[in-house]
Amino acid sequence: MFVATFRGDNRRTRKYKSEKAAMKAIRHWLMGNQLKGFSVGLMGPGIEPNEFYNWEEIPFEEPKPIDFYSSQKWKALRKEALNKYISTCICCGRSAKDGAVMHVDHIKPRSKYPQLALDIDNLQILCDLCNLGKSDNDEA
Repeated sequence: MFVATFRGDNRRTRKYKSEKAAMKAIRHWLMGNQLKGFSVGLMGPGIEPNEFYNWEEIPFEEPKPIDFYSSQKWKALRKEALNKYISTCICCGRSAKDGAVMHVDHIKPRSKYPQLALDIDNLQILCDLCNLGKSDNDEA
C-alpha cells in the first residue's frame, strides 16, 4: 500500500495499491496546482519516503493509446468485411488473385465520422490503387 499526502490549501491523504497509480495521481495533482507551491509526500514498501514539489520531476509516462488499426475490434471487423464483401475491389473489380493488395476502406472517413468507425455498413473493399486514389473528402 502506497500513501500520498497532498499538502495544499488543506491536507489530505490517499492510499494506492501500486506505486505507479500513486505517481500518476501525484503528477496529475501537481500539474493542476503547479503555481501554488504545494507539495506531495509519498511513502510505501520498498521506496524511500519522498517529497514532490514539481510534476516534471516525477518519473511517469502517460500510456500510449492503442492505434485503431491495431485494435482487436478493428481486426475482427476487417476480417468480417473481407468475408462479407468477397475481397473484390468495388471500383475496378481487381482481387488478390490479380495481384492486388486489398484494403478495407471507410466509406465515410473516420476523421469526419468517428461514430461509424466500427460500422460494417460503412466499409467497402478497395484495391490498393483505388484506395490510394480516394481521399478523405471522397465519401463514395
